[in-house]
This record gives sequence, structure tokens and C-alpha cells, in this order.
Amino acid sequence: MSDKLNSMKLIFIYGVPASGKLTIAEKLSELTSIPLFHNHLSRDIVKDIYAEKLMSHYDLVDSIRTEVLTYCAKNNTDLIFTYVYGGNEDDEKVRHYISCIEDNGGKVQFVELLANKKDLINRVDNESRKRFKKLTDRTVMQDIANDLIKYHMPFVDSIGINTSKFTPAESAKLIAEKISSN
Repeated sequence: MSDKLNSMKLIFIYGVPASGKLTIAEKLSELTSIPLFHNHLSRDIVKDIYAEKLMSHYDLVDSIRTEVLTYCAKNNTDLIFTYVYGGNEDDEKVRHYISCIEDNGGKVQFVELLANKKDLINRVDNESRKRFKKLTDRTVMQDIANDLIKYHMPFVDSIGINTSKFTPAESAKLIAEKISSN
């Protein structure tokens, strides 16, 4: 947890669907005792209310995220956050989330999770993905896997972890080691 003499730290884990964001974030949270605010917490609230009209009401998802990030930064509460960066259409949102933290004295550490195409496609229909109503369609994942460069956030410095090479526990440990040295 954050020491009140230090600024809040947001560990911003991003990557394509099935790259291991939630699984690794859960392990990292266990390892560091930093609370996890994963992207499906806010998304699923809105999806439960608006069902198939979720995308028409995504501004509510963004409002929830903004409020949580701002509140945690103001209250010096470290946080792990997961996010699917979808390309430059998300740049403004990500910059806004960064501002929520930095404008309140906090710091953001980005972690990009990568994986090879075969692993992404093989993971997408895992039973564990259904728990949070995640993408489970192999055809959609194939399309995503064919355009992986779109999901790299070019305007931030990130720690890169290839989840095809490491287990979730190993990935979490690597992240913990790298963020403690920053």
C-alpha cells in the first residue's frame, strides 16, 4: 500500500484481449497488496444496465473509471488498473486517465502485455474468460491478432512482458521487480 509520504502509484496494465491482463493483475495484487481495479468492473456495471446497448453508453464506463482513478489519486491509494488499448481512438481517454493521476500528485507506470498470435487465439475461449463476459469469439480474436501493432500505446514508456514466454506468476514477479526499481 501507499505510504502517505509518497505519491500514489497507478500500475496501468494494458494489452490485447487474452494477453493475460486480469490473471497477471490478480497475481500482482496478491504479490504487492495493491488493490486491483480491472477494466471489467466498470464495463460490466454498464453492460448489466444497458446490455447490447453498452457501446452507446460507454461514456458512463469512462466516467466510473475517471471517478475511481481521481479518488484514489487524491487519497494516495496505489492501484492496479487493466485496460484494452484499442488504438489512437483511445488516446484521449488514456491521456485523461493519466491526468487524473498526475494532476493529483500521482505517478503512472505502464505495463504492456504481449503474446504471440497462436497463444492469443488459443486463450480466447478459455472458460475463465466467461466469468467477466470477455471476448470469447475465436474469429474476432483472429482479426485482432492480425493487427497487433494497433494495440501498442506509442506515446507512453512501458514495461513490456511477453506472456507467451512467462507464466502469470512469473510475469507478475517481473512487473513487481521492475516497478520497485522505478
